[in-house]
Amino acid sequence: MIELNSSIASQQAYNPSLVDSLKLNKSFQPKELEALPKASEPSQSFGNMIGDLVKDVDEKGKIAMEETNRLLLGETDNIHQSMIAMQESGMAFTMLVEVRNKLVQSYQELMKMPV
Repeated sequence: MIELNSSIASQQAYNPSLVDSLKLNKSFQPKELEALPKASEPSQSFGNMIGDLVKDVDEKGKIAMEETNRLLLGETDNIHQSMIAMQESGMAFTMLVEVRNKLVQSYQELMKMPV
């Protein structure tokens, strides 16, 4: 006897709309992998990656500030959107600080190595 879980999984696996979308897509890789540079393409420099990260964090901070100002001025009643934007901004900033800390720590380790 087939378990209930496996029959649900098999129903989801044979979903006609999912199969049709996969046939049209012609690619079985996630979209995130398609966005990665190919071997023949020149890759982005490390400085540009860090610069883009800082710009993204700054943009999230500006969005959070704008949402908070709109809430305080009474232009919107959506406190949820403001809180989500503030949390997103805080998490992005925390991640940026952690990346910086790891970079500094790596640099210090490299400087300790004998030549």
